[in-house]
Amino acid sequence: MPLRRLPLALALLASCSASALAQEPQPIPAPPASAPAQGQAAPAPSPLEARLTQFREKLAATSREKNPEEWAKLQFEIGDALIALGQRERSIPRLEEAASALKVALSALTPERDARLRALTQTALANALVDLSHKEQGKERLAEAAALYREAAAALSPERDRADWARAQHNLGVALMRLGDHESDVGKYEEALAATRAALSQRLLEREPFEWAATQESLGLLYVRLYARNGDSQELRRAADAYREALKGYGKEKNPMAWAQTQAHLGAVLLQLHAPGAGGKTADEALTHLKEALTVFTRDHAPGQWLTTMQDYAFAAQMASASDKGVEKLDDAIAALHEVLSVTPRERAPRQWALTQASLAHALAAKGEKLGGVAELKEAVAAYRLALEEATPAHSPAIFASTQNNLGVALRTLGQRESGTDSLQEASSAFEAALSVWTEEKAPGPRKAAQENLEKTKKLIEERKAAAR
Repeated sequence: MPLRRLPLALALLASCSASALAQEPQPIPAPPASAPAQGQAAPAPSPLEARLTQFREKLAATSREKNPEEWAKLQFEIGDALIALGQRERSIPRLEEAASALKVALSALTPERDARLRALTQTALANALVDLSHKEQGKERLAEAAALYREAAAALSPERDRADWARAQHNLGVALMRLGDHESDVGKYEEALAATRAALSQRLLEREPFEWAATQESLGLLYVRLYARNGDSQELRRAADAYREALKGYGKEKNPMAWAQTQAHLGAVLLQLHAPGAGGKTADEALTHLKEALTVFTRDHAPGQWLTTMQDYAFAAQMASASDKGVEKLDDAIAALHEVLSVTPRERAPRQWALTQASLAHALAAKGEKLGGVAELKEAVAAYRLALEEATPAHSPAIFASTQNNLGVALRTLGQRESGTDSLQEASSAFEAALSVWTEEKAPGPRKAAQENLEKTKKLIEERKAAAR
C-alpha cells in the first residue's frame, strides 16, 4: 500500500461546513396573504412604518364590540406589519409586539364565523414565534408555532384556499424542522417531510416559482438533516435533487440571495457525495455550483455566507484537482484558503484557523507532489506546523492526529527529494505523534494507514543509511 496523505483535516473542514449549513436559518416562514377584504379599499402602498401608523389610526376609530371582525382584521394587519419590521430590523421588541397584537386579534375571532381570517392570524402569530425562537435555547415557542400552523391548515381547504393552505403546511415543515434540531430522533424531521410534501402538492413551478423553489429548498435541508442522523447517502442524493429543482424556480436576478444559498447548499451536498478515487465528476459539479454562489456572496455584502462558501470552494477545488494533471485547481484552492485565513482570527477562532492552515498545507503538498519540486512541500510543512500550534492533542485530538500524519507524508516526500535523512526522521516523529492519538478502538482505519506510513518511512531511512556506508 502506498503512503497515504489522509484528507482528514479537509474532511473535518467539510463536516464543519455541513454542520454550519444544517444550522443555517431556514427560509423565513412565508407570511400569510392579506386578510379578506371587508368592502374597504386596501391602504395605498407606503413604507411599513406609514402603513403601521395608518392601521393604528383605523384601529383607534373601530369598535371591537360593534365590529369585531374589522377590529381583529386591523390587529392582524398591525401584527403582520410589525413582523416585517422586526425581520428587517432584527428587532425582538417588534416581534414581541407583533405576537401580542396577533393574540389579541385571535381573541376576537371565532372558528365558525371567521375561519379564514382566524387561520391567517394563526399563521402570522406562528411566524412571529418562529422568529422569536432564534434567540432562545428552548423549543416552547417552536412547539406553540407548530400547533398554530396545524390548526390553520386544518381550518383551510387545499381546494378552496390552496395558496394559504400550502403556506401553512410549508411553514409547519419549517417549525417541525427546527424542533427536530432540538431532539435526538428523527420523528419531527419525518413529520416536517410530510408537511413540506403536502405543501409541494399544491404548488406548481409555472404558477408560483418562488414558493415552489422555497419548498424544494426546505426538502433539501430536511434530507441533509436526516443524513446527519442516519448516515444514508441516499438522503444526500435526495437533497441534491431537491436543490436542483429549487434552482428552477429561483432566479439570480429576481432572487439573488436565495439562488446563491441554494447553489451553495447543492455544492456542499455534492462534496459530501464525492468519493475519493472515483474521479472528479461530482467534485467538478460541486465546484461549478460554489463558483456560482460566489458571484452573489461577497466578502462585503454577505460575509458569513461568503466565508462558508469559500471554505467549501477550496475543498471542492482540491478534490476536483485529483483527476487533473495540472495544478490550476490547486492554485484556486490555495488562493481561496489564503483569503479565508485573512478573515479568520487566530485568537478568537483557533480551531477554525488550524483547520484552514491544515487545508492550505494539504493543497500545497498536493501541488508539490504534482510538480515534483520541493518549494511547495516546504511551504506545506510550515503550514502544517502552524496548524499544530493551535491543534493540540488535548483540545483538538482529531485535527492534531490527521495533521501530524499529513505532515509526516509531506516530510517523507520532501525527504525522498533531498539527501540525508533529516526530513525522513522528522516524518517518523510525526507519524508516531499521530499514532499516539489514533487508537485501534477509536480510529482503526487511520491508525493502520499511519502505522504503514511509519514502517515504510523507517525502511527508507535504513536504506539511506546503508547506502551511505
